[in-house]
Amino acid sequence: MISANKIRQLLTRKGWTQSDLANLVGVSPQAVQYWTSGKTSPKGARLRKLAEVSGLPEYWFFSENSEPLEPLTPVSATAPKEDDGSVTLEMLDACFSCGDGYVNVDFVDVVRSIELESEFAKTIIGVRNFQNIKIANAKGDSMHPTIDAGDLMLLDISINYFDGDGLYAFCFGNECYVKRLQCIKQSIVVISDNRSYREWSIEPSEVDQLFIIAKVVSCLPLQFRRLN
Repeated sequence: MISANKIRQLLTRKGWTQSDLANLVGVSPQAVQYWTSGKTSPKGARLRKLAEVSGLPEYWFFSENSEPLEPLTPVSATAPKEDDGSVTLEMLDACFSCGDGYVNVDFVDVVRSIELESEFAKTIIGVRNFQNIKIANAKGDSMHPTIDAGDLMLLDISINYFDGDGLYAFCFGNECYVKRLQCIKQSIVVISDNRSYREWSIEPSEVDQLFIIAKVVSCLPLQFRRLN
């Protein structure tokens, strides 16, 4: 569910009243009042409009963390540097479950950014705009052996829609996951690579609760061992 605290934080930092936000999104002031109290939350087209007018990604509104409010804008540091031939990938402000889902969990600062040699980055990311690539750590074992707990996932945030069968970071209802999504007839089937976990489906009547944050394009294993 959308965090009521994030709606209130948005109003405070933008200097908007509830009526201001209502006019921008195209809803009644009472609807915004319900959002700020947690009685209801914006979904579907209203959430997309909220993200548009605020300049923030949809996934930001799902978290209870107190990270600074910053629009999702390209940062020059995330682009390849011509002088040293490297690219820096920054952390995505979210934490994704490869298990049973996480609700309003702060991002675990295992790795905040990584700097890669640009040619190596191309081999693991492909021909993509590096500015659209974020990193995030996975939790849980439902995507084993493809992704293990703690692995560093590389996410393309420009693909925030269903782009055909594949591996996605997404939120459904009030939980966030990394799973395979496959379209079968009119339903979207959610698949875990670990066969100990059952498949489940998102029916057409539930699609408005599905918010795709990014497509997973690669994964770097992180297996730390203490040596002394």
